Parts: sequence; C-alpha cells; structure tokens
Amino acid sequence: MDFTSNIAYNLTEDDFEKLANLLAARIVGNEVISFAKGTDGGKDGRRIGYSKDIDKWKASGSKFIIQAKHTANPVATCSDNKFYGNKKSIVAEEIDKIKRLNTKNELDYYILFTNRKYTGNTDSIIRKAISKETTIDVDNIEIIGIETINELLTKKSNKDIVSQFNLNNFHIPFDFSDEEMKEIILAFKLQLPTILSDIKQGVDNLKYDYSHISKDKKNEKNKLSEDYYQNNILSKSLMEFDKIEQFLNNPVNEELKNYYFDTAHELNQIIFIKRDEYEAFEELFLHIYKLICDGSILLKGGKRHVITFLHYMYVECLIGKK
Repeated sequence: MDFTSNIAYNLTEDDFEKLANLLAARIVGNEVISFAKGTDGGKDGRRIGYSKDIDKWKASGSKFIIQAKHTANPVATCSDNKFYGNKKSIVAEEIDKIKRLNTKNELDYYILFTNRKYTGNTDSIIRKAISKETTIDVDNIEIIGIETINELLTKKSNKDIVSQFNLNNFHIPFDFSDEEMKEIILAFKLQLPTILSDIKQGVDNLKYDYSHISKDKKNEKNKLSEDYYQNNILSKSLMEFDKIEQFLNNPVNEELKNYYFDTAHELNQIIFIKRDEYEAFEELFLHIYKLICDGSILLKGGKRHVITFLHYMYVECLIGKK
C-alpha cells in the first residue's frame, strides 16, 4: 500500500500518539526524513541525524523523548503559526518542556511526530531554533511530518501497524476506469455530426425538466452552487443533453452505453467516499475532468464533451446525492 495523502488526520489524538510510539520503536537509524514540496517546487530528504549515534540512544538508559502532535486538518503544515512562529505555538510550548527536562539532565534526544506537511526549509529552521533554545545537539532533534510517516507506513514491516489502526479504510485513491470514459467521448465526438435533433425543442424541454424537478434540493445536498448550475450546466451543457441521449440510445452504441453506466456507477461510489475532501461539487467536476483529459492527445478537440457528460450524469442523478 502506497500512502500519499494525510490519512493520519482520521485518527484520534490518542491513536496518533500510539502510532507515533510504535513507529519510533522501529526506527533503525538509516531512515530518510521525507519532505513536502517547497516553494521552489523541489522535494528532497535528509537522513535521520541521530543515526550516527544509533547504538547509544537505543542502549538502556538513553534519554529519548517522543512527542506526538496531531491535527484534524488534512492540509495543515508545519509552517502554520499554530505549529511554529509565535510564543503560543506548539513548538514554543515544546521548547519550554525540553528546557525543563534538560535542566534535570533527563533528555538527550528529542523526536516529534506530526501529521502536518513538512518542507525541508521549515525543517532546518525549526530544528535549529529548538537546538538554540535548549542546547540539544541539532542532530539529536527530529521532526517527522506526514511525508515520512507515510514512507514508514508503506514499509512491509509496518503492515501490522496499518492493520491495527485500520488505515487501509481511509486510503482509497480517486481512481476509476477513465479509459472507458475516453472511448465514450471519442465515439460521441465522431458521431456528433450525424446526430440530428431539433435543438431548440430539445433545450426547451430540458430546461423545463431540469429547472423545475427538485434541482434546488439536489444542488443543496451536493453543495453545487446556483451560479455554477445556471452558467455552466443550464447555459452551456444543456444544449448537448438531447444529443447525448440519442447517442446512448442508438443500438450501435449498446456496448458504449454499458461503459457509460459502469463508469457512472464507479464514479458515484468514489464520490460518495471522497466527497468530504472537496468543498463544492464543481471542484469534483474539475478534478474528474483533469483526470480524464490531462495528457490525452486523442481527446484533443473534444475535451469539452467530458464536462458535458459529467453534467449529464449529475442531472440524471447517476452521480451525486439525489
């Protein structure tokens, strides 16, 4: 299982602390701290600093403190002021704790697990700040963000931890049979010149149907904005709906019709599970559109039909809440 998203935000604070302790116990000293992309777009890493002294801190009596700081915000970062940057931040509070332990000679190594995103630039700043304030060697201080946690959870040796906290239940990629959708769009694009219809009559009928049959409640349930519905679905996509219906009902397209309903069913299942990750439903339209179209040369000149088909699925109640 390749973990890439911030699944740890689904855990309770107590479970995250348990997870952090279990992962810390399995560190062998040659791990690499992974970072999120920085402002320059680069994504680098750094070998754990205390690996040079791995035998010492693993030996009986080593003064090794492990802390876990959980956030329920899946997009939180270690650059946030709440984490670092003011006197009431998480790091500031930790520095005070470290100082108290250090004066009692009760701490040699410090490691902080957080499910926040963590960049290389932030790593350098925070570890140096902690070291300066506490006199702990900077190489004996580690901040482990969600990127490194994901790397550790991906290891086969940690599969039992993944199972223990049911993390697989939270890791469902937004993945569907986009190739079938591409095939449908390409066929529609080719057949479009031969699909004859009274566009005005079709659009008038559709406007009546989709403007008056509980669309307000449906849009409200799905968090689809009125502005998007009026200016994108009714004003732009609607005129193609009659052609899509003719296309799908053409006997020669029976196999493509089955693809269409299979894809719609698959998409709806994924949308149901991933819905909370998107604020407005129009964000889902854009995300699915990009998944289908990005890098596709074959769809050149027909990409607009992708969003039209998605809109059609929506108003037909094949995707989204009814």
